Amino acid sequence: MTKMAIIYPPVRVATHRALAAREQLVQTYPDWEAWREQAHAIKAEVITHLDDYLEQLARQVRGWGGEVIYAQDAAQARQIILEVARRHQVKKVVKAKSMTTEEIGLNPALEAAGLAVTETDLGEFIVQLAGERPSHLTAPALHLEREQIADLFHARLGVPRQSDPAVLSRQGAAALQSSFGEAQMGVTGVNFAAAASGTLVMLENEGNLRLTATVPPVHLALMGIDKIIPSLTDLEVFLRLLPASATGQRLTAYVNFSRGLKNPGTARQAFYLVLLDNGRRRLAAQPQTREALYCLHCGACLNICPIFQLGGGHLYGQVYPGAIGILLAPFLGNGADLTDLCSQCGACSLICPVKIDLANQIARLRSQSVRHQVLRLLVRRSAAIMARPRLYRGLEPWLRLVRQHLPASLQNYLWGSGRQLPELAPQSYHRLMKHSQN
Repeated sequence: MTKMAIIYPPVRVATHRALAAREQLVQTYPDWEAWREQAHAIKAEVITHLDDYLEQLARQVRGWGGEVIYAQDAAQARQIILEVARRHQVKKVVKAKSMTTEEIGLNPALEAAGLAVTETDLGEFIVQLAGERPSHLTAPALHLEREQIADLFHARLGVPRQSDPAVLSRQGAAALQSSFGEAQMGVTGVNFAAAASGTLVMLENEGNLRLTATVPPVHLALMGIDKIIPSLTDLEVFLRLLPASATGQRLTAYVNFSRGLKNPGTARQAFYLVLLDNGRRRLAAQPQTREALYCLHCGACLNICPIFQLGGGHLYGQVYPGAIGILLAPFLGNGADLTDLCSQCGACSLICPVKIDLANQIARLRSQSVRHQVLRLLVRRSAAIMARPRLYRGLEPWLRLVRQHLPASLQNYLWGSGRQLPELAPQSYHRLMKHSQN
């Protein structure tokens, strides 16, 4: 078994369970493929006319009493949120699960400014206690065994070591209970934003997001500019596709609708919507890969990916893992070329609820990679040499010399830092056969 295959044993079990639940539910939806087509068309319309929808959304949110702020990149988004916190003399922040806040590195920035930050989603709370990043888009602690979580809670929360999932859930909830009332600001993400009405839609299963958005006096919502839909009439198809693809549910336990300061039953004094670009416009301008912005962040392409099943999300070295992460990395991530982390099996394209052709887009991205262009050139040259035995045998001594003195950095660039070029045999097969016949 390879080293990668034993990094996170729980990942394969959890992803297979999620896939089975999804498949069982999808079988009961005769219109599933029609919904996928519809969702794809809606997202295509939005991304094609992004500026128009953004302007409409901002106008509506301001009409509801909210403040809308644009952030060009992660650094500007962090600065905006810190300024809001200073404006309202915030000392404690509660957060609902949001991959967009992970994208901009919000928690370290808030903590560096002296603010206490508490993740209120149970999975996010676990990885926060562990000092780790989420390993999955919808299940942040997917890579951890329940015994590891029990040890973590015992060490960090001082509770009895219990590995029963129900007990762990209660222990986590008890630890988080007082956080909402003590916080001066709640930070959430956004699943969908209806431009026509300015309504923000946020899905969850634990109820913590609703408390995060309504109990603290300040609510700040951070969303990528790709999260817009035209209107609430377009929402139904996404409410069917997203929960089914993410967790095999017909509907999440909570569907929260927010309209700035005019939500009844809230103590909200201020509401901010931060619209994040951070490379999304640049991605939208690329016809070959712009479909990545259609993503619902359901995690289905992660669950079905054989490489993710073996190595987990941390293998990718960035916020967004899996097939969608490979596409986003050059634009929203650290610019890394992750196309090697794709087996080109095509399963991700088949499972995507909005019909993003992930596999072919990754293949196109790979073809544009300078590194792969170098590799293709070397392969073609090697094939030409191997097809000419006399030429190959004549070059053999020189090839051995090059192999012996090839710098390790160049070997890693050409072959991969996780693999080693095999040592050459003392004699070639041709020489051995020639000597044996003499």
